[in-house]
Amino acid sequence: MFQPIWKISEIPFIKGNRPLVMAHRGRSAFTPESSLLAFEEAYALNVDVLETDIRITKDNIPVIFHDETLDRTTSGKGRISDFNLDELIEFDLGYWYLNKEKEDYPFRNRGLQILPLYTLFEKFPKVKINLDIKDDFKKASSMIFETIKESGAEHRVLVGSFHNKQILRFREISKHLEIPTSANPKEVRTFVSNFWMFSKKDYCALQVPMTRSSIKIVTASSINKAHRNNIAVHPWTINDKEIMLSLLAWKVDGIFTDNPELLIKVLDSTN
Repeated sequence: MFQPIWKISEIPFIKGNRPLVMAHRGRSAFTPESSLLAFEEAYALNVDVLETDIRITKDNIPVIFHDETLDRTTSGKGRISDFNLDELIEFDLGYWYLNKEKEDYPFRNRGLQILPLYTLFEKFPKVKINLDIKDDFKKASSMIFETIKESGAEHRVLVGSFHNKQILRFREISKHLEIPTSANPKEVRTFVSNFWMFSKKDYCALQVPMTRSSIKIVTASSINKAHRNNIAVHPWTINDKEIMLSLLAWKVDGIFTDNPELLIKVLDSTN
């Protein structure tokens, strides 16, 4: 019989009857994603979780960044892994953020920089932080684990990855600290299949899109199924009011959103 790592009431990132407000890359609907300003604005809204992606620099420092390359969001070009941290912080993180109404770039030359992970822990010492390991090379999980441990953040993080092996590596090196993890893609596929009950479950949360390849992943039924087995459900990335309301009716545990104030308003309106 499956023995969960956590009882449902003890799962980190569970908040009673009110779903968690999980700020996806900070307040990224209105502010350059993954910037300190985006996280500060989300924190000021009293969100429950700051979500971020992690890449590893050339000098082995975990930094907060989604893409493999600098090109889409910064004034730089090239792969994150080809630069040291001291070089990366010279690029303008707000360079390509477009105000679509005014058709300008309001965050250029505002001093927004790529952040090392340890800075996020220092700036927000109490809030929960959701980490997504983006790199697939072996050392990434150990570098991130060491930063979590050195920052004393092991009891307020949840770690996931789209790389199956990466999350398995992280679990192995962190198991003595019981750092919680979400399901990797293979585990998600197993969850939605008929073979799920025969699989090993080392995760406490499903952090998933609503659908994948026309297959509905997050439904009232799948949430109930997860809860029966002490697993939380956190869908991403939800910026639509009606979808938020449906998820609340289904008793979802948390919602990733670029627009945390909208989710907070929806939550307040249903109380």
